[in-house]
Amino acid sequence: MLIGHHIQWGFLQRIAKSGQTPHALLFSGQNNLGKYKAALEFVKLLNCENSPKQEACHQCFSCLSFESQRHPDLLVIKPSSKEIKIDQIRDLQKFLSYSSQLAKTKAAIIDEAHCLNQEAQSCLLKCLEEPTGGAMIILITSQPEELFPTIRSRCEQIKFYPLAKEVISEALSVQQSNPRLAEIIDLTDGRPGLAISFLADNQLLESRLADFKMAEQLLAGGLTERMILIKNYYLSLAKNSSDDDEEASPDNSQVFGYINQFLENLLIFLRQALKKSLAAGQNSEALTKLAQNLRKTEDLKFLLINSNINKRLLLENLVINL
Repeated sequence: MLIGHHIQWGFLQRIAKSGQTPHALLFSGQNNLGKYKAALEFVKLLNCENSPKQEACHQCFSCLSFESQRHPDLLVIKPSSKEIKIDQIRDLQKFLSYSSQLAKTKAAIIDEAHCLNQEAQSCLLKCLEEPTGGAMIILITSQPEELFPTIRSRCEQIKFYPLAKEVISEALSVQQSNPRLAEIIDLTDGRPGLAISFLADNQLLESRLADFKMAEQLLAGGLTERMILIKNYYLSLAKNSSDDDEEASPDNSQVFGYINQFLENLLIFLRQALKKSLAAGQNSEALTKLAQNLRKTEDLKFLLINSNINKRLLLENLVINL
């Protein structure tokens, strides 16, 4: 079930009805908004055996095969380690060169497309410059600016935005009777995918709450308190990682995952703080400081993902500049 995004889905429905499917689509917006779900639902709609309909039937062989991602005419590409490599796009070229086995419209979904390295982007550009009839490529990204302008220009672009709490609540309350549903939705920053994850994994929810508490302490404390907090936080990650050597732990993938998630949670906390400050009519100095913290955290998150920066130094740099 796709939650919200009625304007975007209406546009996709009109494309399906017209029978003139673009060779390439680019879905952009923050993580966990439902972009991947929208892509899969669109592929199902295009190939549903019980069409024409405004929605896929979710019951025919085609719908069930695409939903389980076992359809022979569907290729899903995701980052290998931190990037999408040229070999994966060469596999895409082969996939596009084959005739469709069952589907009306073959589909390739490239998730987290901003992780395409430069070689892979150059190879993808060739696919977009030489479109294959009866096939469609959907790129999904939270960072469209990381894609070549020539790639973006060859895609029909659809932007996704955070949803109102009421929209998420109405959709999930039909499926869930969790007493913490309202609290969970408050923590999602308008992202239905996060709400679904929190409902399914209480540990993930508690981790979000712990990160929010730490963010609050970092913003409230002085420099000395912040440095002590971040040092203890880092040491706890090093201790909990599978690497016994503390000096090696900055490169440990588990530590990377924890820090990446913390920065993501900090971004959400800062966005919510900025919204509350705007609503409360706080002075421009406080608003400017929050906006600066947001930009700094976004820059450091990008640096974490796209470089081999020492992770302890990254965290220390973060708290020094808060």
